[in-house]
Amino acid sequence: MLDRVSYVGHGLTRPECVLATASGDLFCAHGDRGVARIRPDGTQMALAAPTEFGGHPVLANGIALRGDGSFLVANIADGGGLMELDAEGFRPFHACSTTATPPPVNFVLPDETGRIWITVSSTMTPRSLAYRPDVANGYVGVIERGRFRVVLEGLGYTNEIRADYAGGWLYIAETMAQRVSRVRLDEAGLHGAPEVFARMPAGAFPDGLALDAEGGLLVACIVSNELFRIDPEGGLVLVVGERDAAWAEEVQAAFAEGTMGRPHLDRAPTRILRNIASVTHAGPGLDRLVCGVLLDDRLPVLPAPVPGIRPLHWEVEVPDWGAPF
Repeated sequence: MLDRVSYVGHGLTRPECVLATASGDLFCAHGDRGVARIRPDGTQMALAAPTEFGGHPVLANGIALRGDGSFLVANIADGGGLMELDAEGFRPFHACSTTATPPPVNFVLPDETGRIWITVSSTMTPRSLAYRPDVANGYVGVIERGRFRVVLEGLGYTNEIRADYAGGWLYIAETMAQRVSRVRLDEAGLHGAPEVFARMPAGAFPDGLALDAEGGLLVACIVSNELFRIDPEGGLVLVVGERDAAWAEEVQAAFAEGTMGRPHLDRAPTRILRNIASVTHAGPGLDRLVCGVLLDDRLPVLPAPVPGIRPLHWEVEVPDWGAPF
């Protein structure tokens, strides 16, 4: 499958999260400029000027497109919090905290009930202190009617989540627990405790998730540079991967010894998949996959094993704004 990987975009800054729309536009995280827009003709726009918040440059991680064409941006920098972005620029949207200090927010997900879900990977500063198998202080929060509350705690470095109301589950990527968990979900909220849905192989650290049309779940894994599909019964199948066995073993050993740190995430001895961190379905038939990455300035594209489902933002038209690059 690696020989079927192509690329889209250029000059992107840490494009960790990617969204696709029916128009053929792609939107991805773009560092302190928030979001980059990539049109079908290849032209690109940065949707914000370089921005600081809380004395630190904004660092866009998860992004979400709202019905009015504006964005919510999870600010994973030390300034933290959830930001909103439109043609007027960045503004704080919510601190995502019950205290006065906004935490670094990893991911944001609006759903069909009007809830806005967010994840915080760890309460430790710096977050790299949580790159250990014995640390589980990540959490999931919800904003409803402007009020924030924590709904799940004690998670192993919470990353992306996906709400599947049809199937009745909220799926959670627990990166440093090396597993995908799930908890019962309906329109009233969450019910019960999380259960393990699938464990990742050694060296694979789950980051991004995407649901498909057959009830499967795609999982993008950093370090091992692998994309898996979990079937509805929890079976794990490799879709594409560029695993460097020696590197994966080295990082896994450091993780087990409690010595894993930023250097283990800030390099990848690969050529094609440079720390893939997320995945989304794209194209008229939602039959292509576009991957977000941490260590490249372009986005890998490949065929989808199963088409995706239309996201809430699929038909949203985003007004023209931003600066070309």
